[in-house]
Amino acid sequence: MSTRSLVRLSAAALILVCGVPASLLIAGDTPSPAPAPAPAPASAPASNRVVAAPATEEVLAADEAKFKAHIGTLASNEYEGRYPGTKGGKMAADYVQYHFEQLAKYGVVPAFTEEGDGGKKTYRQPFQAPAKNVAEKQEFSYTIDGAAKSLVAGTDFNILGFAGNTDATAPLAFAGYGITMADDGYTSYPDTGENGPSLEGKIAIVLRFEPMTEEGTSRWAKEGWSFAAGLEPKVGSAVRRGAKGVIIVNPPGAKDDRMGKLEDVNSLTSREPYEVPVVMMTTEAAEALVKAADPQGRSLLDLRKLVDKEGAIVELSKATVTLGSKIGKLRPMTDNVGAVLPGVGELKDRYIVLGAHYDHLGTGLVGVRFPSDRGQIFHGADDNASGTSGLLINAAKLAEEFSKLPPDQPRRSVLFLAFSAEESGLNGSRYYTQHPIAPIGQHDYMINTDMIGRLADKPLEAGGVATAEGLSDWLNPYFESSGLKIAAKPGGMGPSDHASFYAVSVPVLFLFSGMHPEYHRPTDTPDLINYRGAAQIADLAKRIARDAALRPEPFTFVAGGGASAATNNDQPAPGRSRVRFGIAPGDYSGDEKGVLVGEVLPDTPAAKAGLKKNDLIIKWNDNRIVGVEEWMPYFNAAKPGDVVKVTVLREKQEMVIDVTLEARGGAR
Repeated sequence: MSTRSLVRLSAAALILVCGVPASLLIAGDTPSPAPAPAPAPASAPASNRVVAAPATEEVLAADEAKFKAHIGTLASNEYEGRYPGTKGGKMAADYVQYHFEQLAKYGVVPAFTEEGDGGKKTYRQPFQAPAKNVAEKQEFSYTIDGAAKSLVAGTDFNILGFAGNTDATAPLAFAGYGITMADDGYTSYPDTGENGPSLEGKIAIVLRFEPMTEEGTSRWAKEGWSFAAGLEPKVGSAVRRGAKGVIIVNPPGAKDDRMGKLEDVNSLTSREPYEVPVVMMTTEAAEALVKAADPQGRSLLDLRKLVDKEGAIVELSKATVTLGSKIGKLRPMTDNVGAVLPGVGELKDRYIVLGAHYDHLGTGLVGVRFPSDRGQIFHGADDNASGTSGLLINAAKLAEEFSKLPPDQPRRSVLFLAFSAEESGLNGSRYYTQHPIAPIGQHDYMINTDMIGRLADKPLEAGGVATAEGLSDWLNPYFESSGLKIAAKPGGMGPSDHASFYAVSVPVLFLFSGMHPEYHRPTDTPDLINYRGAAQIADLAKRIARDAALRPEPFTFVAGGGASAATNNDQPAPGRSRVRFGIAPGDYSGDEKGVLVGEVLPDTPAAKAGLKKNDLIIKWNDNRIVGVEEWMPYFNAAKPGDVVKVTVLREKQEMVIDVTLEARGGAR
């Protein structure tokens, strides 16, 4: 499930829910269910309608074994987290294709046609994977008392993904933790008067994390760090105060797994770089530089303890530093993998889509909840080896079942579609809807399985039940006979690939077993999967897909209904938000620099202030907003009653709107 596609700000906190950015609801706002659509004939009269029966215990037991085999392979170390364009991502695509190829005996055919070569059929739909940064230039040197020293990239320092393509030479200054304002009034930039120390024209050293105790833990957070520790806002604060370059350093004595780790251009990134060099240097290299550059000879630990108590800017006047950075882009190719079970008769040119994304986070290249996890394999057993496994199992079942139907029985074609690059913004499903195998209007229904492996005591979420006329009533017999507790949600927006189809007016169903603490962590492993629950959910999807393909009546799309609930409000990410805002985002691609408003929820601060659908939020007070990830620290530092100046682009005109934030639940 995508973080860039869903960052949902839940009632409890700002929750990163798979890639990026799903219905980005701002704390405490739940869209009102859409009015129930007027009943329409959804099927033959109940007395004549035959609903596919649930799987028997014997079949479910066999499916459990299949799930274990598929998930065990896809989530293994060998597949390296299945990141698009990597060896592991290609292995996962090969695995899916192999299992589609085994269905040729039932008439299943490749979904796509290669360009050229006489229209050769293929299971692959290639497209460009999300760009990776490449460090084309990395320079760091300094001069103290006439003696010059050059540092070694990859050993002493690395440029970061925030860096601009530029050089800078300037005196050095220490800016503490680089925090503009924290909960208790702490700031790294106290008013030191007109002639006091500043960052104007300096290269700033900024400490990672936030003011610490003697034990090296946060002064403000009970566990980990608060949102004041966000790195990109630190860089932005220094640049706005005139810094010509920024050096990030892990503070000595911090109790954090990232101590000793040097980040790089892909581990710390931004959609829009700053126009200055930004580097990270090792604590050891910084210690040598600071001690030599400080007129009082203080160590980096001395300065850390100074700013643990209160913010300060310290001019390290003995050093002149030169930084140089240039970042290029590498866009590897990846593939959607698809196969078609051809239909029959007057319905054969209509399509039912069974979809699931097979990619995951690799070694933490996108969507990481805890930066200390980077560098490990993100196995993605639930997200989304579980949904991909369900897709493979159901493709085999439907192919076999349809081969036993009367050869002249009308039925829709079924498109089995495994998406890549979902985690970085629904890229694969969006690419497919822009390049479909048949006009998108011939795609009658899309069923998406994403994270179906952790069914527990909470209901299975079924989103999109109001996205076609009469669809909710048509689905009820399947829900009621499934043996599952189901929470039906009306809307078709959400944090996964169904949102791409809903956006082009295709009715959808999104099956999701719920959030859990292992979401987007290396600990999402096969041993935690509820295999019986996954088998039951896959069986539900199969039964619905089968009967949807056989159903004579068309599916008539219905817009509205808000976002599919796809987060578990009992599993917030670290850092609790106290306020609500009131929007759902309208774009997850990252193509526009800002947060696009897709929906303004009624009776919320955003609605009261006059924000409108299609506004592009580009600033929060004076802080630029190029994506949801950068917005989070500012949002979570806000308090009920704060009046925030929100800058938006509306019809290409920039305007500032004052928004008075409210507490969760509506009180100020």
